[in-house]
Amino acid sequence: MSKYIGSVEERLGKAIARERAALGLTQEELAQAIGVQQETISRFERGAVLPPLQRLIQLADVFDIPLDSLVRGTTNRAVDDGLEITMNLKKLNPESREFVRRWVIEMCEQLGRKR
Repeated sequence: MSKYIGSVEERLGKAIARERAALGLTQEELAQAIGVQQETISRFERGAVLPPLQRLIQLADVFDIPLDSLVRGTTNRAVDDGLEITMNLKKLNPESREFVRRWVIEMCEQLGRKR
């Protein structure tokens, strides 16, 4: 059983803020993209309000990530870590992806030996 870090609202808010910042968007720009007020985005990011499903779908579309990746947030499951890494790898060119892939494998092997 996985343990989630923080409440659903907090995790989702942090994920929204992280994805927004990764795209270099302001809260106002994101609000315009999904048709809400800037204060709504602020409430989402603070974890004060849980976005309705339709807004979550819009946010995932704007961020160009799978909905489940946005909703899951941070867990201690390796499969979720792998999905997060995969989404970031998609942003790289093939040469950079290969470099990161080799580095991750090497680091996992080295750290696995230290157990």
